[in-house]
Amino acid sequence: MKIERFTKQKNGQYKLSLDDNTNIILHEDLILKYELLIHKEIDCDMIEKLLDENTSYIAYDLALSYIKVKMRSKKEIRDYLSKKQVKEELIDSAIDLLEKQGYLNDDVYVNAFIHDKIYLSNDGPYKIKDQLLKLEISENTINNYLSAFNQELQIERINKIIDKQVKLNKNKSLVALKNKLSTYLVGLGYSKELVISEVNKIKVDDKALYKKEYDKVYKQLSKKYSGKELDYKIKQKMYQKGFYTQ
Repeated sequence: MKIERFTKQKNGQYKLSLDDNTNIILHEDLILKYELLIHKEIDCDMIEKLLDENTSYIAYDLALSYIKVKMRSKKEIRDYLSKKQVKEELIDSAIDLLEKQGYLNDDVYVNAFIHDKIYLSNDGPYKIKDQLLKLEISENTINNYLSAFNQELQIERINKIIDKQVKLNKNKSLVALKNKLSTYLVGLGYSKELVISEVNKIKVDDKALYKKEYDKVYKQLSKKYSGKELDYKIKQKMYQKGFYTQ
């Protein structure tokens, strides 16, 4: 069979029209690799070989397009190609080629990932590490770069979060505020010991808030209770609001 003409398709593909009225679609790199010029003769075995190899190029191009959006891990590439129903051996081949060409590199990926998390999010080191482990990055690689998130930087981040949350929670008692912040910061991935140490430094004068809440509770409960029972009910309600002693 002879190649009669080429018709450009999407994503670097070309349709080759043969003189027996059949068409095959191939990646431009394959056309160059095998010097598939107009009028060149190819047989059925060659066509089968070209189509098999073209599938590998398609998998590679899919992965490369995915990487161009943003940096990816090997697991993200594997999951993406699996969803596109690419065969496992072709996924392995695409990943190997991307690694050789420098598009996939765990060290570069982890370094960039941690840098972005430190400066573009509130995530702490434990949360960052957990996210990277889920991407099947080796723990040693993670630890090597996570050391950049040292204790001094963690304290700076924690206090920045604390300052913001204190301003947003002016209706909470000091105890309630500390409890909320401790839970929030540990959930963000900071160590419990470091969080408690910094949270305990919070200085908030909640006496005015205490009086406001006390008056509100007194007005509500004095309609039902009196004497010692009223005192007990008020203390109980104030305790629930985080006002332990005044």
